[in-house]
Amino acid sequence: MYYLEVVSLILFVVLMTIGYKKNNRNIMLASSLCLLLGLAGPDFISGFKEGYSATEKVS
Repeated sequence: MYYLEVVSLILFVVLMTIGYKKNNRNIMLASSLCLLLGLAGPDFISGFKEGYSATEKVS
């Protein structure tokens, strides 16, 4: 999961720079979404797995 965070951060910086220079808000939005998914994704996945395994034990 560490590599996902590093790749998303690098992708964010590259896309944000390109979007800023071209004055394209869609590219800047995509870069922000990459950052959001890269930083929040691993915690979401681990929480989902934990919650799913907890419901299997109860049933």
